[in-house]
Order: sequence, then C-alpha cells, then structure tokens
Amino acid sequence: MGQSTLREQIGFEDEVVCVTGGAGGIGTAIGETVASLGADVALADVDREGAEENARALEAEYGVEAVAVETDVSSYADAEAMVETVADELGPITVLVNNAGIASNERFADTEPSDWETWFGVATFGTLNCTHAVLPTMLARGSGRIVNFASGSYRGNDPGLSVYGAAKAANVSFTKTLAKEVGPDGIRVNCVSPGTVRTPATEEWVEQYEDTIAESYALERIGEPEDVANVVALLASDATGWVTGEVVHVDGGYLRR
Repeated sequence: MGQSTLREQIGFEDEVVCVTGGAGGIGTAIGETVASLGADVALADVDREGAEENARALEAEYGVEAVAVETDVSSYADAEAMVETVADELGPITVLVNNAGIASNERFADTEPSDWETWFGVATFGTLNCTHAVLPTMLARGSGRIVNFASGSYRGNDPGLSVYGAAKAANVSFTKTLAKEVGPDGIRVNCVSPGTVRTPATEEWVEQYEDTIAESYALERIGEPEDVANVVALLASDATGWVTGEVVHVDGGYLRR
C-alpha cells in the first residue's frame, strides 16, 4: 500500500505538456488526450489560428489552461521563445512532444535541395531545436519527459519518402542516444513511429487508396489520430517510468509484403 495506482500514474494533473504541430491532425488529438487527463497544454504551430482554436476548445471541454504559441520549429530562436512563452503562461514544460513534421511523396530524383532543407528543418532540426531549448529547465528540475516522432518510413519501406524517412531515422538515433545522456538526470526520452494515419494531410491519399493501404496492416484498417495520441500519453506518463530510449511502432501490425 502507499504506492500510486495505475489510474493515478496515467494522470497529468500539475503537468504542462507542450505539443508541436498542435494545430491539427495527430497534434490536436494529443492535446485532447492529455487535457482529458488533467494537463495544462501548450499548442505550438506555425498555424496560430488553428492552434488558438484548439486551445480554446481544450479549455472549454476539459477545464484546463491551454495556450497557442506561434512557432516555426525549424528556427532555434522560435524554439527558445516557445519555451519562454509557455513558462510565462503556464509554467515550465514538464512534457515535450515533438510532433511537428511535413512530407511530400516524390521520387528523390525529382526533389530539390530546398525541399530537403524544409523537410529536415521541421522533422529533425525541429526536434533538436525544441529539445535543446527545453532541456535546461528539465535538467535543473531533475525530471522531464520527451516524446519524439519517427514514422514507419524510417525503415526504408516507402519509395517516394526517401528524405522524409531519413529525417525520421535521424529522430530514432537521436532519441536513443539522448535517452542515455539524460537518463541519470531523471529525464526520459522515447519515440513513437506511426503507420498511415487519417489526418487532414493524408485525407486525399487515404480516400483514394484506403482499401489497399489497409491490407498492409494486420488489423486491416487505417490508423486514427487517437491511436497515436493514446500511446504518446502513455509514454509521457508516470505509468512508463522505467521506459526510455524506446521506439514504439503504432502501426496496426504493419505487414511488409
């Protein structure tokens, strides 16, 4: 007796969760999930209006505090400003979710260096920028949780996503190494690797190929944002207090054919 229950460990009361890419898709679902568990939430996105709309919805629905922070995660100055703004508005960030990412399905030969800079700038340098900006306060406090994002594409399965997959592979390596560096300081770092998820960014493609895509998964369906958000919340909670440096594949049992 005396130990906290699993229900208590999954709660986020007194936590400040910052979600990048929080204006839509999986980011919206993550914000809703942690807010439903009691977290105050910061939604960081280049789409300030979308983030503000989501923040207002979280406050109305769950009675938590929520703020929108206009942030280009590919800019280190923006990442630093994000951390400072959240601290001023809600308190120090206790959980950082590096969800922001963009991609375009193109053969590598048809891409340009400016494309690579954009995709790596958001998916990889965005993760590095935001993590580096938040680490000083986590290190000073002796605790913190960071959840990064990969993608099934990091394993080299998806022609047309060579640069995107490379950016996500970098996030996997970064997650594993950083977890070793900051584990002694009480900070856990993990990564989720989603399969195909139904979001505004994938809507057109999913509508066209849904049946074919679903056949690639053991559970025979496309993922929903909530499927990923639930795993993110679990990794960010005290319920996984002895889990770090891991990559969790949230992909319905992907079947490589």
